[in-house]
Amino acid sequence: MRLRSVTIEGFRGFSRKVTIDLDADVIILQGPNGVGKTSLLDAVLWALTGKIERFGDRGSPISLYAREGIARVSLDIGTDNQKVTIARSSDGERDSLRLNVGDQMVEGAPAEARLSEILLPQLRERTQSARAMASVLTRGVYLQQDLVRQFIDTDKPSDRFQLISEVIGAGVVLELQGTLEKSRLQWAKSTTAIRKERLEPLEIQAARLDDQLARLETTSLSEGFDARATAKDFYDDIVRAVGRSRISLDVPPVTSGELDRLLKEIASERSSLEREYATVRSLLEENLRLRNSEREEVTLIASLENQENEKLDSLRQCEEQLNVIIEEQNRLQQRRLAEKDRLARLATMAQMAITELAGPCPVCQQSHDQESTLLHLQDLIKNAAAYRSDDDGAGDLNEVNVRRNMLTAELEELRSKLRSVRARQQDAETRQSLFETRLMDLGMANDERVAETLSIRATVLEQQIQTVALAQARGEDLTLQIVRVGEERRRSELDKEKIELHARIKSLNEEIARLEKTHALAGSIIDALRRASLEVTRQQIEGLQPLFQRIYSRIDPHPTFRLTQITAAMERGKGLLNAGVSDPDQGATIHDALPLLSSSQLNAFAVSLFLALNLGLPSLKLDLTMLDDPLQSLDAINLLGLVDVLRRFRQHRQIIVSTHEPKLLGLLQRKMRPVREGERMLTMFFDSWTTDGPVYRSVSAGYEPDTLRVLAA
Repeated sequence: MRLRSVTIEGFRGFSRKVTIDLDADVIILQGPNGVGKTSLLDAVLWALTGKIERFGDRGSPISLYAREGIARVSLDIGTDNQKVTIARSSDGERDSLRLNVGDQMVEGAPAEARLSEILLPQLRERTQSARAMASVLTRGVYLQQDLVRQFIDTDKPSDRFQLISEVIGAGVVLELQGTLEKSRLQWAKSTTAIRKERLEPLEIQAARLDDQLARLETTSLSEGFDARATAKDFYDDIVRAVGRSRISLDVPPVTSGELDRLLKEIASERSSLEREYATVRSLLEENLRLRNSEREEVTLIASLENQENEKLDSLRQCEEQLNVIIEEQNRLQQRRLAEKDRLARLATMAQMAITELAGPCPVCQQSHDQESTLLHLQDLIKNAAAYRSDDDGAGDLNEVNVRRNMLTAELEELRSKLRSVRARQQDAETRQSLFETRLMDLGMANDERVAETLSIRATVLEQQIQTVALAQARGEDLTLQIVRVGEERRRSELDKEKIELHARIKSLNEEIARLEKTHALAGSIIDALRRASLEVTRQQIEGLQPLFQRIYSRIDPHPTFRLTQITAAMERGKGLLNAGVSDPDQGATIHDALPLLSSSQLNAFAVSLFLALNLGLPSLKLDLTMLDDPLQSLDAINLLGLVDVLRRFRQHRQIIVSTHEPKLLGLLQRKMRPVREGERMLTMFFDSWTTDGPVYRSVSAGYEPDTLRVLAA
């Protein structure tokens, strides 16, 4: 099945309606970039798939200059015996498809399914048939110039495996495998949910029942137990112990509720008695402390006050003695100062007289012994310089000061103790007042017999507490006996419930076992499907590998890495398709082509794999190869090899090639020219572009047999 014609209107670069003849073995599109060549190829892809994947969600196929704002493409394909017309349109919000197969016409989703069935019959009744066909067409039919290396560089190994599986018909196995895996996962979740939400609560309930039954089996009733008689005896004991007015029941308890209320009243009465007993005991201890404290503090205060008076008398005497010493020292100081002043004056006069010793005395004019006079004057000067006061009594003053300071400190200490004792006395008076208040609350007076009264009251309370405690213990025993009576009835009920519960647990375990068996069976089926899909794909890949190698060798992009290899494998339940290159001189180790080859070499590698897929996957019913300007991806040498490969492709595929280079056009026209009767080559020259669409012209060439020519010698 091949292309016959295409009618385009409002799609990308084609704004006005135009019908283009495509009924040729080789179609060459030549013209500068941006004049509509790629738009024509995209129109063919969009008519077949309804999408252009390289655009993603960006942009719209509708031309900005479309007269109606609608993109329409009608594609005629078929064979000599069958004609198929694909008419697709879009207004930007809704897409529609109409398919005419002979005289039959279908629209919408049925048309998509029928188109997939025509082009890839193995996609019949597949849920993702349109998506699978789009992947096959963009990886093995239409090599877009900006997606040359996508299959090698961008697609994951699992995506490549999925593509090959779709083409060879194993895609339905992968889809079944994926469906089974999802169902198996959901099955496992359901099994886990049953175990957690239904089985585990029942097992917990069963364990609880077993524990209850175990406790019931460890208890037994006394033979001949009479609950009513025992309850009456217990009630009478309580009345005697606490008095009739202290309980609310007028008659012995006959129900478990009445017995429980009576036990609570007994517990409350016991707590009240224990609080009163604790109060009485604390008052006894407080009374003893107050009595002892009062006597001790009175004696201590009197002693401290006497010591304070004695210290005050001693301090007063010390002050008087200190004043006497100070007055005496003042008198002595005045005499010393007068004597010192006299000696100083004599020394001054002696100093002056020494200078006038020659001759008689200058004052009285009497003659004198100069040597004796000089010695006398020098003695006066020495006496003034050597004058030192006698003991001034400072030692007595210091001694009296030390004694006064010591007495003052001792007095302060006594007064501090006295203040502390008086504070304790005041605190004792406060405690005494509080003690009397608490006694009044108990109905007692603070007299000489208060200690005896408190002791008697404590003894009575202690006996009452013991009596009530014994009654409370009897009541608890009675409650336990009554509970055991109920437990006997409860035991039979629990036995029945246990039997029913274990039956339900057994049923759930059997159900879970069946689910787990099904889960394991599904796992075995999935593993088998994985092995089967891998084996089928591997066989197809083994048949594709020689073709891939021959095409790659024809293009010959790399002088060292001359061998190619594509392999299929299974990893973690997913099929993987890997492609690489190797150096035949270094062994058969396959390396990833991406880090080894240059950009142009990697493009040649990708084009080789694309052509191998195009020619080596016969399940696709569209015999078509479209290359969008390969010159932009390959260098000149690689391009020569590619043209040689395409020349051989012409026998098996309808070829559409676009180029912007006139030299490549000439090479293609020479290499791709018709060589058999009935072959046809169509060259479309795209000269320019306007808002109405591309301006182009078509030139058709048929087979021209060689004629014998005679050249003159």
